[in-house]
This record gives sequence, structure tokens and C-alpha cells, in this order.
Amino acid sequence: QNHCGVYRSDDGAATWTEISAGLPSEFGFPLVAHPRDPDTAWVIPLNGAEQGRFMPDARAAVWRTRDRGASWSRADAGLPTKNAYLSVLREAMARDTLEPVGITFGTSTGQLWQSTDEGGSWRMITDTLPEIWAVEAVVLD
Repeated sequence: QNHCGVYRSDDGAATWTEISAGLPSEFGFPLVAHPRDPDTAWVIPLNGAEQGRFMPDARAAVWRTRDRGASWSRADAGLPTKNAYLSVLREAMARDTLEPVGITFGTSTGQLWQSTDEGGSWRMITDTLPEIWAVEAVVLD
């Protein structure tokens, strides 16, 4: 993933295939892969620098693929879908190793969001943090 699309490699990075078709923007920062299912990944596309680096149409959404990037679907249940001028930095999204996989992301405005069902639904954990630069997920026994 870079500022010009999302890519996948099936041969240890010898070659790359663009998988951005179906996303609302080719510009974005965070991307996480499922820890056990190589077909599944999540990305947060953003508008480009000219339009403002926030989620397209100011509607918060994480986009999920379950077919190696052949198609993408919005995963936004519980996220704000109006006036969501949110930006998420490259290291500010993480996934855990639980079943189902949990995903957490933080925004540049100090909101921390979490899904415990692989992006099926989201809840805000807090909105009182400073700008979030990085998120890590740790599972403790």
C-alpha cells in the first residue's frame, strides 16, 4: 500500500498486483492482514492531499476484502457516516489474533475505535486522546 494504490504479492514480493479497484480512493494509509486467512485484509482509504486527508465523502469506513482484493466492501456499522473528517495514520490501525479477529484504529482527532467481529460492527472506546500516531494489539492470556 502506498499513496498510489493497494497492492498484493503472491510470490514473496517478486511481483505485485494492484488491488485498488472497488475502493473509494487509491490514497490511504493503514492496512492490516488477517492473521490466519490470507484472503482477508482491511484498509482505510483517505482522500488525497488535494481534497484533505480524511475518509472519502466524510463518511467513516474500513474497507474489507475476503477474496485477496478482487472485491471490497464497506465495514462501517457503528462508525459516523456524516461529517466524519477523520484521518488515520499509517501505523494507527492494528489487528489482534483472537477468533474472531479484532481490529482497532485511532484517528488524528484522538478517537479510538474497535471492532471485535472482524469489522462487522464498531464502537468508540474513547474520543479524548491526543492525535493517535500508532496502535498495537496485544493478547494476554
